[in-house]
Amino acid sequence: MIFCSGRIIINRERIPMKIAESILKSLQQSVLVLDGTLRPVIANPAFFQMFELSPTDLEGKFIPELMLGEICEPSLRVVIESVITNDTNGGGIEAVYSLRSGKRIYLRVNARRIHEDGLPEMILVELRNITKEKETEMQIQELNHALHKHVVTVDAVNQELESYGHSVSHDLRTPLRFVNRIAHVLLHEPGANLSTVAIRQINMILQATTEMGRLIENLLIFSQVSREPIKKRSVDLKRLFQDVVKELEYGQVNRDVAIKIQDLPLCHGDQILLKEVASNLMANAFKFTRRRERAKITIGCTETEDEAIYYIQDNGVGFDMSNSDSLFHPFHKLHESAEFEGTGIGLALVKRIIERHGGRIWAEGEVDKGAVFYFMLGK
Repeated sequence: MIFCSGRIIINRERIPMKIAESILKSLQQSVLVLDGTLRPVIANPAFFQMFELSPTDLEGKFIPELMLGEICEPSLRVVIESVITNDTNGGGIEAVYSLRSGKRIYLRVNARRIHEDGLPEMILVELRNITKEKETEMQIQELNHALHKHVVTVDAVNQELESYGHSVSHDLRTPLRFVNRIAHVLLHEPGANLSTVAIRQINMILQATTEMGRLIENLLIFSQVSREPIKKRSVDLKRLFQDVVKELEYGQVNRDVAIKIQDLPLCHGDQILLKEVASNLMANAFKFTRRRERAKITIGCTETEDEAIYYIQDNGVGFDMSNSDSLFHPFHKLHESAEFEGTGIGLALVKRIIERHGGRIWAEGEVDKGAVFYFMLGK
């Protein structure tokens, strides 16, 4: 008998058993050969080592009595017994075996019927220790389960925070309107005879309430974007950017702004939300090119097989790349409010919309040399 890659081949020359045993001993995989009565004929050292057995433990033993009772897999007995009664092979059965030391190991068992003319039939059983694989698999399952619970918890907290933010933002509008109305009454009250200082202070109150009103409206929009379902359709982004530019140009008095909109591929998304993206990014481009005698804004796109990367490039004041991670955080502003107005919500809103579309957004810039905002959407 010759053992070759775990298979027994009995050739016509009847190679001596000693040679077969020598080859068998060299195999690192556990191998056991059974006769037609399911009693051991031969096993290699790897088998004895893995199962903590000695050769005397196998002598004359009926293998199901010796081992299968310890293996927590009822179908394994059926597989091995069916191999001897039918001309079939049994493979890939996984089982758990309890060693004498109390340790449990995971096995993958393959059984093959072997027979040659004039020789008794036997079964070759290959046993591989897959304990490390199974333990790793179970650890991954536990981690995935823990991660799923964590995600569910985080989602619940986020929903609660978004609901709370929406409620608070909504409730703040009423007292804010009251303060604004009182300030207007004081400023225009007949015969109030206000001093210059008082007038300036009331105007500061009006300005503050107006800015707070914008912030509250943006917070409500931000909350709504997180709560409302996305209604996807085919969107012509070039047309959408053209419409946004027309709306923004009405407020650009005495400015020289060169805008170039390249051909943009259609995308699949929520048109209303994507217009919010375009409006915020273009408003930023207009705002931060305000210092330039001739502002330049370019909207373009690069494509791959699966995605399109859109970009808005300007020659404005730019930003320090060391602050790029905080660009899209709510309320975070890289420039002084006195110089560049804003609530600090716009880019956070853009990021939320793009991510809800399954995309991502990032930016590159250099101080006083402009900025480029990129967002990726799947086709």
